[in-house]
Amino acid sequence: MPPEAKRDLTPAEAVQASRRSLWGLAGFSFFINILMLTGPLYMLQVYDRVLASGSVPTLMALTALIAGLYLTLGALDWTRQSLFSVIGSQVEDRLADSTLEATVASSLNDPGQSTDRPLQNLRTVRRFFSSPALPALFDAPWSPIFFLALFSLHWAFGLWALFGGAALVTLGLINRAITANRLRVAEEQDWGAQQRAREMTQNAETMEALGMRRPLEAKWRESLDSSDQANTSSSETLGAFTAGTKAFRLFLQSAILGLGAWLAIIGQSTPGAMIAASIIMGRAIAPIEQLVSQWRGISSAHTAWSALKASIAGSPRGEEPMPLPKIEGRLSIEDMTAGPPGTRLQALKRINFELSPGDTLGVIGPSASGKSTLARVISGVWRPFSGSVRIDGSELTAWSREALGLQIGYLSQKVDLFAGTVKANISRFQDDAEPEAIIAAAQAAGCHDLILHLSDGYETEIGEGGAYLSAGQRQRIALARALYGDPNLVILDEPNSNLDSAGDEALQNAILKLKERGATTLIIAHRPNSILYCDQLLVLSQGEQRLYGPKDEVLAKIASSHNAPGQVTPIRKGDSNG
Repeated sequence: MPPEAKRDLTPAEAVQASRRSLWGLAGFSFFINILMLTGPLYMLQVYDRVLASGSVPTLMALTALIAGLYLTLGALDWTRQSLFSVIGSQVEDRLADSTLEATVASSLNDPGQSTDRPLQNLRTVRRFFSSPALPALFDAPWSPIFFLALFSLHWAFGLWALFGGAALVTLGLINRAITANRLRVAEEQDWGAQQRAREMTQNAETMEALGMRRPLEAKWRESLDSSDQANTSSSETLGAFTAGTKAFRLFLQSAILGLGAWLAIIGQSTPGAMIAASIIMGRAIAPIEQLVSQWRGISSAHTAWSALKASIAGSPRGEEPMPLPKIEGRLSIEDMTAGPPGTRLQALKRINFELSPGDTLGVIGPSASGKSTLARVISGVWRPFSGSVRIDGSELTAWSREALGLQIGYLSQKVDLFAGTVKANISRFQDDAEPEAIIAAAQAAGCHDLILHLSDGYETEIGEGGAYLSAGQRQRIALARALYGDPNLVILDEPNSNLDSAGDEALQNAILKLKERGATTLIIAHRPNSILYCDQLLVLSQGEQRLYGPKDEVLAKIASSHNAPGQVTPIRKGDSNG
């Protein structure tokens, strides 16, 4: 199945795509359950015919037949289990892309709740297909075969089996009613403990340096203890039902022996039928017992499946927009209001400005004035609440997300590199990246020599998040990644926050080269030297546009006001190109 089709499938459709295999599994289950009658029938014939007649040839023939039937049973059972695993793999493969998309979308839509939970849910569903619970579910519909076999031996055997089956089903329903909520709470508590542990390992350096290990470990321990208590409570309840179900099943099998003995004594049955009835009854109620014992796995899979469907439904993939020409760099923002996804916080309010290809805009203002929010909105990472953001006259939504990303140079305030080589990070992990283009990007960022001095040059593994590099090295390599492919729209958020004098000089040269080749550049800045080559300046304060226009005019207004940038008088639309 092509990747596009896999991505578009819903979870229900992903399972339905294997419906032919599932029907085949139903057929396998039917024949497996029929062959499960082999043992009881063999026992019945040995007791009632072979022993009565003393015929060794009959015994040998029956034994040979039984051996062949058991070989067939083993082959069918192995094939069925393999098919379950294959179908699980197929379902995971069909949903992998959309699940990853949902995971990433969830992190983008609510940065404060970043999680890989949908991927974990998909893995839980995958494991369920290989668990003993699914064969039990497929065996359960064929239990009437064994009840009919018991009725054929004697109606009393059939009624006893029906009573036992009904009692076990009742126990199973009670088990579900009592433990379902407890299992859900236990899983949520367990997930919370895992999240807290993951957060500690991701920030281990800061935790250790600031002496925060003990209080954070105490918080984690509190979550772990709460999770352990919930798990223990649910496990005890589930264990009680599992043990009770097993004991009751053993009683049913023993009691049917007593019933068979009584029927044999009064001449209404035979010893062979008594033994066969005990074995058949065990097989008739076995799926019910297995479902009760596997209830925790079934409950977890059901919860994961429901959450997975909700995650994928919450991040639908629309049709890819029509491809547009290569970005020239015209940027227009009109009455744009924006803020972090998942919140109502308006970090930016009614922003208006326009840039032409080759313009270099510096964005300044105090902390929390909305500068980084502006960078995220223009790059398409966040969607504005209202207003419009246009690139080359087209709204951001008119661009394919991937096509737009490959044509934009973006350096975030938090430098995010990925595990892999320097080469892979600069080329944005494109397999077909030309070495010349990678080197050109590094040279444009002024970090080519820096990279050559690393242990393996461009092939140096940088570790998760670039852990093997210094902060300055990470920022310079991230700048090279932003410049890869000569993008005509470049957004640099605090590009010199971790740079030394040499790195700062390389950054200024890179900005000058962007200006010379006509790229539109936005520079989010705190340091004055970051706006050295800017020809326009935007001043933000408390999310509002205070000043916008030619750099010299804006700086002059700031100086003449004798106020901080957040207190200057705003320029009305039309003043100073604003």
